[in-house]
Amino acid sequence: MEPPARAHGVTPELSRDYVTRTAEHQAAFVLPYLRPGMSLVDVGCGPGSITVGLAAAVAPGRVIGIDHDAAHVRAAAALAAERGVGSASFQVGDAFALPFEDGTLDAAFENDMLVHLAARAPGAVAEAMRILKPGAWFAARDAAADAAIRMPDDERLSTFDRAFFAWQESRGSDITLGRRLPGIVRRAGFAHIRTSVSADTKGTPQEVLEHAGRMTRLLDGPVGAFARERGLLDEADIGPIREAIEAWGREPDAFFANVHVEVIGRKPD
Repeated sequence: MEPPARAHGVTPELSRDYVTRTAEHQAAFVLPYLRPGMSLVDVGCGPGSITVGLAAAVAPGRVIGIDHDAAHVRAAAALAAERGVGSASFQVGDAFALPFEDGTLDAAFENDMLVHLAARAPGAVAEAMRILKPGAWFAARDAAADAAIRMPDDERLSTFDRAFFAWQESRGSDITLGRRLPGIVRRAGFAHIRTSVSADTKGTPQEVLEHAGRMTRLLDGPVGAFARERGLLDEADIGPIREAIEAWGREPDAFFANVHVEVIGRKPD
């Protein structure tokens, strides 16, 4: 997906979270619409942890995972082989030029891919419309990160959030895009649109601790470097923010929920 370096806003640190995603959670809203024998494309499939679950839902139908990142494609293929999911295949591809003829697939899915295309997201949704059969379903799920819930909260953590949002924007991402997702899908021409909301939640002590670790590594890595360069943070800010993150990670009642908007729409007959 062009340009590869910016299309997904993905760093190795953020990628660590992708392997925990599953069809049972991230694609729960679309599973009732899937049937055995359907053909489906997972656009921006990442390491394939959702894709293999979608493949189980449509088997013996075929599922094709498309991602701009060759490392993700290799990881996804390895995961499918490890789990014996022969109906799923993966390839490097472009969300704006999917490798399918017009009107040939029964369904298309994406999770947190459009947020990384930001203003270009409508073009990717239009491309999904092109490759779907009349009557086929398009399902999209994207973050509305400005609605995330973190408890207990702290102003120092909110300062980190502002730096993180600005860093994502500098990389070409809009992690609040979920709020506008229904309109994007509707304007692409899909009908019978249904909208729901779910969250990616860190709710156990181990999940909270791991999430705090990711925040700390981002603060000490690309987010902190970006924020200092742009004057959003100075060296005196970093220590107190790190302390607040570490304290949150140890808090027994802590949790984090990243809110996502889910939309499913049908291509008109």
